[in-house]
Amino acid sequence: MPACLPTFLPSLLLSFLPSFFPSLPPSLLPSFLPLLPFFLLSCHPSKLSKYYMPCYTLREAKNKAPLSRHSQPGWGEVSEYSPGPSCEEACYITARVVRAGVLGLEMLAEVLKGEEESLLRQEQTEVKCPEGSYSQDEECIPCPVGFYQEQAGSLACVPCPVGRMTISAGAFSQTHCVTDCQRNEAGLQCDQNGQYRASQKDRGSGKAFCVDGEGRRLPWWETEAPLEDSQCLMMQKFEKVPESKVIFDANAPVAVRSKVPDSEFPVMKCLTDCTEDEACSFFTVSRTEPEISCDFYAWTSDNVACMTSDQKQDALGNSKATSFGSLRCQVKVRSRGQDSPAVYLKKGQGSTTTLQKSFEPTGFQNMLSGLYNPIVFSASGANLTDAHLFCLLACDRDLCCDGFVLTQVQGGAIICGLLSSPSVLLCNVKDWMDPSEAWANATCPGVTYDQESHQVILHLGGQEFIKSLTPLEGTQDTFTNFQQVYLWKDSDMGSRPESVGCRKDTVPRPASPTEAGLTTELFSPVDLNQVIVNGNQSLSSQKHWLFKHLFSAQQANLWCLSRCVQEHSFCQLAEITESASLYFTCTLYPEAQVCDDIMESNAQGCRLVLPQMPKALFRKKVILEDKVKNFYTRLPFQKLMGISIRNKVSMSEKSISNGFFECERWCDADPCCTGFGFLNVSQLKGGEVTCLTLNSLGIQMCSEENGGAWRILDCGSPDIEVHTYPFGWYQKPIAQNNAPSFCPLVVLPSLTEKVSLDSWQSLALSSVVVDPSIRHFDVAHVSTAATSNFSAVRDLCLSECSQHEACLITTLQTQPGAVRCMFYADTQSCTHSLQGQDCRLLLREEATHIYRKPGISLLSYEASVPSVPISTHGRLLGRSQAIQVGTSWKQVDQFLGVPYAAPPLAERRFQEPEPLNWTGSWDASKPRASCWQPGTRTSTSPGVSEDCLYLNVFIPQNVAPNASVLVFFHNTMDGEESEGWPAIDGSFLAAVGNLIVVTASYRVGVFGFLSSGSGEVSGNWGLLDQVAALTWVQTHIRGFGGDPRRVSLAADRGGADVASIHLLTARATNSQLFRRALLMGGSALSPAAVISHERAQQQAIALAKEVSCPTSSSQEVVSCLRQKPASVLNDAQTKLLAVSGPFHYWGPVIDGQFLREPPARALKRSLRVEVDLLIGSSQDDGLINRAKAVKQFEESQGRTSSKTAFYQALQNSLGGEDSDARVEAAATWYYSLEHSTDDYASFSRALENATRDYFIICPIIDMASAWAKRARGNVFMYHVPESYGHGSLELLADVQFAFGLPFYPAYEGQFSLEEKSLSLKIMQYFSHFIRSGNPNYPYEFSRKVPTFATPWPDFVPRAGGENYKEFSALLPNRQGLKKADCSFWSKYISSLKASADGAKGGQSAESEEEELTAGSGLREDLLSLQEPGSKSYSK
Repeated sequence: MPACLPTFLPSLLLSFLPSFFPSLPPSLLPSFLPLLPFFLLSCHPSKLSKYYMPCYTLREAKNKAPLSRHSQPGWGEVSEYSPGPSCEEACYITARVVRAGVLGLEMLAEVLKGEEESLLRQEQTEVKCPEGSYSQDEECIPCPVGFYQEQAGSLACVPCPVGRMTISAGAFSQTHCVTDCQRNEAGLQCDQNGQYRASQKDRGSGKAFCVDGEGRRLPWWETEAPLEDSQCLMMQKFEKVPESKVIFDANAPVAVRSKVPDSEFPVMKCLTDCTEDEACSFFTVSRTEPEISCDFYAWTSDNVACMTSDQKQDALGNSKATSFGSLRCQVKVRSRGQDSPAVYLKKGQGSTTTLQKSFEPTGFQNMLSGLYNPIVFSASGANLTDAHLFCLLACDRDLCCDGFVLTQVQGGAIICGLLSSPSVLLCNVKDWMDPSEAWANATCPGVTYDQESHQVILHLGGQEFIKSLTPLEGTQDTFTNFQQVYLWKDSDMGSRPESVGCRKDTVPRPASPTEAGLTTELFSPVDLNQVIVNGNQSLSSQKHWLFKHLFSAQQANLWCLSRCVQEHSFCQLAEITESASLYFTCTLYPEAQVCDDIMESNAQGCRLVLPQMPKALFRKKVILEDKVKNFYTRLPFQKLMGISIRNKVSMSEKSISNGFFECERWCDADPCCTGFGFLNVSQLKGGEVTCLTLNSLGIQMCSEENGGAWRILDCGSPDIEVHTYPFGWYQKPIAQNNAPSFCPLVVLPSLTEKVSLDSWQSLALSSVVVDPSIRHFDVAHVSTAATSNFSAVRDLCLSECSQHEACLITTLQTQPGAVRCMFYADTQSCTHSLQGQDCRLLLREEATHIYRKPGISLLSYEASVPSVPISTHGRLLGRSQAIQVGTSWKQVDQFLGVPYAAPPLAERRFQEPEPLNWTGSWDASKPRASCWQPGTRTSTSPGVSEDCLYLNVFIPQNVAPNASVLVFFHNTMDGEESEGWPAIDGSFLAAVGNLIVVTASYRVGVFGFLSSGSGEVSGNWGLLDQVAALTWVQTHIRGFGGDPRRVSLAADRGGADVASIHLLTARATNSQLFRRALLMGGSALSPAAVISHERAQQQAIALAKEVSCPTSSSQEVVSCLRQKPASVLNDAQTKLLAVSGPFHYWGPVIDGQFLREPPARALKRSLRVEVDLLIGSSQDDGLINRAKAVKQFEESQGRTSSKTAFYQALQNSLGGEDSDARVEAAATWYYSLEHSTDDYASFSRALENATRDYFIICPIIDMASAWAKRARGNVFMYHVPESYGHGSLELLADVQFAFGLPFYPAYEGQFSLEEKSLSLKIMQYFSHFIRSGNPNYPYEFSRKVPTFATPWPDFVPRAGGENYKEFSALLPNRQGLKKADCSFWSKYISSLKASADGAKGGQSAESEEEELTAGSGLREDLLSLQEPGSKSYSK
């Protein structure tokens, strides 16, 4: 039961449920009970209001401290109450459902489930329809004719642009939307916009001709000469009058002027002159040899004669209309010569020429009143030009006529209606009109359609005309082809005497004070100082002319405001101007307010932007509804960019709940609002709650999906609170989110650089693998309100990714209301085999469009030589090498012999490493000398030197940015290094793992760990060398493309003993020099891993005596040893080691500074360090194996007796550092070390087994156990079985396979295909661990298990023992490595030592614990072990 739940519910719930849910059927009340606790989860009963229920933990703007205690009658007391987001969301979501009136149980359940159902929907298999179709009811339906869809998996198709249509269904590209010209089969040419070219050429005859805008040929013009489009466009303004419609009369009116054109094309010249002359209505072309003349005419009543026939009354359902079956107008002209002149008539529908009265087209299509004497001409018996002439003559002769309206019904009659004293002109051709009302608005355009009678009613000037028609569904055509109102410019309608007897509309009655007050109360005058004029600003409008003879200024103002109220969705602003003598102009605008993008509650950043400065402007007051109409969805994004803010409303004076409720209603009231932000802004000043209504949700960033695990987008906004519910961004439902066309256009932020798709690799869905476990991704949604251009969104997302080095992959998917862009780092996962590699991208979800940024090397190339700058030094010049892995070739850049410290020579011997100051260019094309090691023979080792502090860097070309880095410490031995090639070539592991490999040498033996036991020479130089190398990597690896935060430390054999010390030292862990460790055959818990002060001092004196140095003081010892040649010191330490055991090795010293305590003690504490550990061992490893070089050196010196001494020393070491005889005897018995000279090989094998378990394998298992228990990090273990690898090589099988030795050209033919395949798999395991900390996963943010082998289980102990991976052919998983043998050391030997110490009087418990390994806590009782082959200890 949540803490925010009341202590009782059932009886109370049933009592008040009906009052809160009056529409809920009583039968559903019991079913409703389980859901109601969510509703009440954080709601206080005393504050339940009609529409909202405040939640406890919501913070007020000025008092952000959460309420800590509440006690109300009837409710359980809640202490320190602070419910989580689920409590808050349950309250707010449910309250919003109630407020919106969505009271159904199913809707409430759906809202409460929210995220859960969203996840379920994602898991379900969705129908993904291909391009050219959409999904409906889990079926794919082809896009119908006139629609297309370019995106697969879409829920709807996109309509073709106006004037375009598809040829058939199923169009999958916008290019399939073609114009009528592009569909024509007559071979006509189209222009670049797909429209008919005005000039055409007949393919048969080759002659040029002209066509009109619909592709119809102009019959009167055809020429051999080519025509320009401009010439044909001018011709389209004229029509050649047939001779049958021309009256040649010598008494016809004289032409206004005549002209003899001096041009190669005289007719064209005359056309041009008439076009430019407004007084010219038509012209004639006469031929009087040898010249051509043109006569230009204006309309008069004497040069046109119109004849009608078949007159009828009651046309188109209008009893006042007169109809004529035919109309024939003829032009009267004079003839100059014998031949009849050609007559070219300017198309009169747009003509401004006059008779006695001067008429002009107004641009309006309708009027409220004033129509009289309507005349209807049959479509078959008249044309528009003749009807226009008829109207001109009729109105010119009628004293009462102030203009006329000319209308051509689509495919039908032509109406000519005379106007007298019109009141209001409306429906301007430039007006905004709701496309959905094209058939349902009786005012503008004046057409309604009766579904039952299938009749179209045309409302014209206060009269109705009815036509039976069934309009085609979905057509974009209108009912009328042409409709225009012409007005007598000098009309006397305002001063015309009543004696003339003209009709006159009733003057609008004066509005009552109540009505006038009600209208004006809805508006407020606008302060013109708040208006910004922008002539380039496109703003929709509706214009009306109100004639002054009927309207006073006050009446016109009231009418205009009332008209604005009627246009409730469109109109928000009304402007009244008196710019003409005849009329007032009423202009209606939608909301023109534009706000800046500053997140604040102050509306001072909002201004009105208009195309011109008004003289008087009124704004409609916003009246919020009582209820919320829409259910707003909270966006899972914390930041929005590129938004278009419509309004800023401060909510600081309201409670959080009421403010949120009001914000929803503000968005409801604005048809252009697509969502809102309910924010707590100005956090740095104490906080202020504000509501921002938005015209576009812009670019939505900072997704809450991944919890901020990985981002490329800037999410820093400390001054804005969007996390605490209900603060955040909200979206209006998509179905209601289609903004009207009058809403202001929103543009995406312009790109600083153009995106080139050539610089991106487009991938198919088949090249990716969906991995829902991926956590490293970022998301942005681009609102479709911001742009419908998918290419613009694509470029924006690609541009954002290209600006971030870490971003390599961008995917795009179209969703309702937005395009979803996802950004990924390098998610390529490759599976390698001998047949090649299979690389796939890991994506969290499917996407329609997938783009990958090609690899960009941070290295530069000088004459094909890779180079990289090293800060404060100079430039490294490396080399590039092609390597072959299976059938695949890879190019790897190599930087060899890079110094990470100064040469430790002369006085620097036995000192901490110091930086090397070099400048200029450094030749990094060949490896440098390796460090001295015991057993190195001077005469055969030119590649060995005391000057050895160098590292090698291997970078695969096109490696992803911020690549993981492996630093492997290893010193080569005799014969390991061929000329020009490092013994450990990191190229193969780097290429397979797509990571950077660094190999480094460090000082060992006396050179790395000599300690005098005093402050003169404290020791641990080899450890400090490793720290110096790791520090160099931290400082410079970025220049190679590596990520210093993703470094793994690795070493093998004795080097692993040394390197593991870094896991326990503050200097390395506090500096975060590495995040992961790979220990191959060694651990800090080896009994001989560290030595004491006393042992170090004894070894220093023994060495000094061996090289004849004085031993009276430590200063003399160190001074003398520094003067000895390195070869002398190495020979001496080799001789000493040849007759001593592992406890006399040179190793790390507990110096109280770098290493402050024994590793076993350090591991008993809970470590703060978070390091993943991969640790393992090999059955071919052992102290005898490791001493081969020492043995060979002794044999070369002729000292064969040292072998017996060495074996005896090894056997003695089984008794511990103090050589406990009882322990040694027990080990001798357990490992069957009793031997004779006849079975020396068996003794050697048994001794190797015993020392391997005691010094190597069991400490490795103990280290893994301790790390799993006390550290924070993954732990994985492996083991290589006996004789798995090539014993002829100095390196053991795990190193061979991990570094791809089977693929080295030097070992060609030495490894089988099975071994090469195994090497590939182990390299992939190791690469995964280096990259993710888990050998199974290629990335930290993915849980995609490997397909190349069985998953590697973690080390966590189980009933059968700890898990480990066996490095054999099938890579099987095993349990309980060396369980019995290690129990011998951890249990039996420990109890044996304890009994011996008890007999001596006992030692301190702390002293005993220091001798025990950290893994000695195995719970099995050794004596009860009954495994096959196990020993019995009761002998």
